[in-house]
This record gives sequence, C-alpha cells and structure tokens, in this order.
Amino acid sequence: MSVSGLTRLTMSSNLWFKETWSKLRRTKQISGSSDMLETQLNRCLSTFDITLLGIGHMVGSGVYVLTAPIAKKVVGPAIVVAYIISGFASLLAALCYAEFSVRFPRAGSAYSYTYLVLGEFWAFTVGWNMVMENLIGVAVVSRACSAYIDSLLGGIIREYTLSMISGYIGLNLISQHIDLFAAAIVTIFVSFLTCGVRTTSYLNNVFSLVNIVIILVIILVGGYFADKQNWSLPDAGFMPFGWKGVFAASASCFYAFIGFDSIATSGEEAKDPQKSIPIATMISMAFATLAYVGVSAVLTLMIPFNEINDESGLPDALGRVGAGWAKILVIIGASCGMITVLVGTMYALTRIVYAMADDGLLFSWMSKVNEKTQIPLYAMYFFASIGAVLALFLDINTLVEMMSIGTLLAYLVVSASVIIVRYQPMEPIHQQLTCDLDDQQELNELSTESPRRSINDDHFLSSSIFSKRGDSISSSTNSSGLLQSIRGYFSRLRLLRYAPRSMPTICVFIMVKVIFLLCALGPLLIKASENNKLWLGVIAILAIILALSFAIIALHEQNTSSLRYKVPFVPFVPTLSIVFNATLMTNLQPLTWLRLIVWMTFGFIIYFIYGIKHSSLDPESNRVATNVRNWGSLDDQENLADNRVETGDSMSIGSAY
Repeated sequence: MSVSGLTRLTMSSNLWFKETWSKLRRTKQISGSSDMLETQLNRCLSTFDITLLGIGHMVGSGVYVLTAPIAKKVVGPAIVVAYIISGFASLLAALCYAEFSVRFPRAGSAYSYTYLVLGEFWAFTVGWNMVMENLIGVAVVSRACSAYIDSLLGGIIREYTLSMISGYIGLNLISQHIDLFAAAIVTIFVSFLTCGVRTTSYLNNVFSLVNIVIILVIILVGGYFADKQNWSLPDAGFMPFGWKGVFAASASCFYAFIGFDSIATSGEEAKDPQKSIPIATMISMAFATLAYVGVSAVLTLMIPFNEINDESGLPDALGRVGAGWAKILVIIGASCGMITVLVGTMYALTRIVYAMADDGLLFSWMSKVNEKTQIPLYAMYFFASIGAVLALFLDINTLVEMMSIGTLLAYLVVSASVIIVRYQPMEPIHQQLTCDLDDQQELNELSTESPRRSINDDHFLSSSIFSKRGDSISSSTNSSGLLQSIRGYFSRLRLLRYAPRSMPTICVFIMVKVIFLLCALGPLLIKASENNKLWLGVIAILAIILALSFAIIALHEQNTSSLRYKVPFVPFVPTLSIVFNATLMTNLQPLTWLRLIVWMTFGFIIYFIYGIKHSSLDPESNRVATNVRNWGSLDDQENLADNRVETGDSMSIGSAY
C-alpha cells in the first residue's frame, strides 16, 4: 500500500473513531415543558396509584418468602437490623431517583436519567441492565409464588414435575425441576396487563390494599404472641451469627426494596409527576421498611429462629402459637403480595423497553403503542415470554444473583449522575425551559407561545425546573468567608479552572473508580499489609485520592435550581449511596459477573449493529414517526382546545381533567 493510501486509511479511521466516540457521548436535549411531558402513554395515574404501585412492587414475596430462610440460616433475630440497614441503603438510591423524577418526568427511570446526563452509551448500558433486572424479576416472583403455593399444598406440584417431566427430558443440569406452574402464572398476569394501565392500576390497588391490611394484622397478632425470650436464646442471643451475618443478610434483604424504581418508570403516566413521584417514593419506602422490620420481628419473637420453617415460615409460626386461623390470612396476603410484585415488575420492564425502543436503541416494533389499550403490547408479550422461559428452567437462587447486579449498577449510576447534574449549569446541558417564578407576565407569554400543552403544563411552568435567577453558578452570599477563600485559592491554582462543567464530572469518575478499588481490594490489601506494611501505603494513597476528589467536588458551587424536591446534603448522600452499591457489587459471586458480561455482550451487539444507527439523536436515522397520537394529553388537549374554540366552550383545558 502506498504512503498516500495509508495516510487516507489512517485519516478515515481517525474520523470513524471520532464520529463513533461522539455518538457514544451524545445526550438528549429537552427544549421545554411540552417536550418533557409529551408522551404516547396515558397520563392517568394519581399519587395514590403510584404510591400503591411502589408498595405493591416492594412489599410482596420478600415478606412471605425471603424473610424466613434468611432469619433461620443467615442472621437470626438480628434480621430486624439487617432490614433497617438495607432499607437505609435503598433509601439513599431512592432519594437520587426522586430528584431525577422531578427534573425529567419520563418513562425509563435510570435509563432516561443517564441519557440526559452521561450520554447514549452509558444510557444503553444502564437500560439493558434494568431490562435484565426486571426480566429476571418476573421469573423470580413467578417461581417464588409457585413454590409458596406448592409448599402449602404439600409439594404435589414439585413431586409431579420431578417424577413425570424433569427427569424424563433430562433437565437436571439446568435446574432441580422445571416449573410449569411458574410459567403459567406469568401467562395469566400478562393477560390482565393487556387491558391497559388504568385496569392494571385498579388491579394493583385492590391487591396492594388487601396485602397492607393483612400485613398489619400479622404484625398485631404476632406481637400478641411474642416472647422476648426468643431474642435471647442460650448460646445464640440476638446476633447468633455476629455482625458478619447481619451484613450478609443485609445484602440479601437489599433486593426486597428494589421495586421502588417502578415508581420512577411511571413518569409518563403520572398526572403530576413532579409532585406524585417524590411523595410516592418516600411513602412507599417508609412503609416497606416498617413492614419488613415488623414482620421479621414478630416472626423471630413467636418462635426460636432455629425452628423457623424455611418454605412457609409465617403460616407455620402462627399455627404453632395457636393462631392457626391467621394462616389463611397469610396465604391470601402472600398471593396478593406476589401478584402486586409481578404487576409492578412487568410494568417497569415494559416501560423501560418502550423508552429505549422509542429512542431507537432497541427495535422500533417494541415502541409501538396499542391504540386501544395505550400500552406497548409487543414489548410486553416478547419479554414476558422470555421471563416465562426463565421461570420454567432456572431456580430462584440463580435468578436472584443475576438480578442483583443490574439493580446495583443502575443505582450507582443514578447516584453519580445526581452529583454531576447538581454541579452543572443547566442551559448548555439540556436547554431546559426557564421561567422567572416572580414574572407572571413572562409566564403567560410562554404559555401562549406553546399551544400544545400537557394537563400539567400550567403547574409545571409555575414550578419550573430552573429559574433564570438560579441557572448560573452564582457566587452565593450565604457561603462562609472561609469557604470562599478556599475556593478563591484553588481557583488561582487552576484546580477549578474548568468549573462548573468538566472538573466535577472528572472527579466523580475518579471517585467511583477509587471506591470500587477500595471495596474490591481493601480486605485483600489489609490482609497483605500484615506481612508487608507497604500495602497500607497503597490503601492510604487511594483514600487520599478519594478524599481529594470529594473535596474538589464540594468546593464547586451547585446550581441553585428551583425544584420541588432535591437530594439533601449533596455530594455526601449520593457518595454514600455509591459506596453502599459498590460494596454490594464487589461482594457478588464471580459467576454473577460472568453472567453480566454475557448479557452485556449480547446487548452491545444489538447496540452497535442496530441502536447506534437508529438512535433518534442520529441525523441519518430513518426512524420516522407516522400518525403517532400522544395520548399523554398533548394531542388530546390540543383537540379539546380546538373543539372548545369551535363550540364556544369557555371551560379551561385543565378543568376537563
């Protein structure tokens, strides 16, 4: 090859790499409230509906299935402490989710938030992991529901499949037995979800309320039969397995709280997402923690922890203390709880897939919304089928391990994104609609200029995400003189020269990497330092880098945006959330990481072959929306407004709802 040909090839390669790198980093742009609230989905969910969606998704199989075996084998009565710790860790992530749900009320949860802050590649990575999380969640819940019902029936379903099906077709290497009943459960509930989000919400509300009442009754009845002696057994005590058992149980109990991200996925179907989602998140997290702590407390107080029945802990405990009649309530509550978890998981899965497909990163047919039911049926049917197959062949332990890592990665990225977005001036990032909260005349002009308005545009504008006074990084007069002096000193050293955009982002990435290194290598380095003190120096260096990164972030001034809800104590709270999630991720089994690599490899093949070319942000994309109705109220309200102008109806658009 000639020199000129080689030069052209090199230039072409460099150009291709630059274009690809640019595509991987491209972020979504939101021009205003109409664009932000516009959706093909049906905005019909109230705060009450979303709260029960979150409670139903979190308080289900964990209460009836997860608590008993963990209390008996892992932690003992200290499961109460384990649930408090895992609830606190989940709350940190929930706080970050809630702020993003106020900033960007869109379907897709962590996927959408990452797309707006970190770019397309990270968004696909998070979204694909969330698909795995919820897909496996469908299989886990259906398999747990099948196992619970089977245990109450004396194991006849399991015995039948073992004797007549599993051994006959030779699937013992994949799972102990195939579960036809679990696959049937998925199929049954998909048929209910086909009816639409309003019907799904009614179904979820009824079963969630029944479950809440039954849990309260169980706590009251169990409290009546409680015996404090069971928390101080000889040679056991309250923590028979020590703090090691508590933290091991916390890692397992953590997954009982993962359902709150279904609240964030309802952003495009909430009537008032900026108000409803933060409130629903806090209420559902509080109730879930109280429910898990209460049930685990009465379970270990009614009978000694080492006598708990693994598969039907609550019914067996109530029967032994003389409250056999309550066993029926437990069966009803468990059925209702598992139904709501399955509904919430399938709901979240479908909306995440819809959001990714609507952005062009997954196949376009997955974003097609049925005109009658106003939900993406094709996506739901396709992934429900995969979930049913997983439930058919894989056991619960394998499924839970695969689910956990996707959840933790999403939580970690969202927590990091909160720090980044809080130290960024918002105009260059997302071109958010700005309005002066005190300038009503400008507010009216903005409303007039945008005739396509959502049912909540007036409310959205009146509580705009960013006010003009707060967009820029201001020299806050409230800051202490010492802090201002420190900022001035570092500014002269050019450490903050790239503020407020580049430096906080760089420091966040450094901080996350160092946290991972400390979590993964810390125990090994501490053990190695017993023989060689130089390893203590390595730990000290990593700790200093972490502290400096955190300090540089904190020295920057945050944007003073006007939000209904903001994470308190930034960057401390999101950093603490990153530490919790990184610690749990690094303690997962190597086989779990291998499964993640296989799943992500498959996902990246889809992205680089299809998604990167069909992304809605790609100017060469051939994706053209034809005859798309935005049931989320924009098109409907525009038509309503036109009709009312023609008929002379003076009623406001908002009053129709």
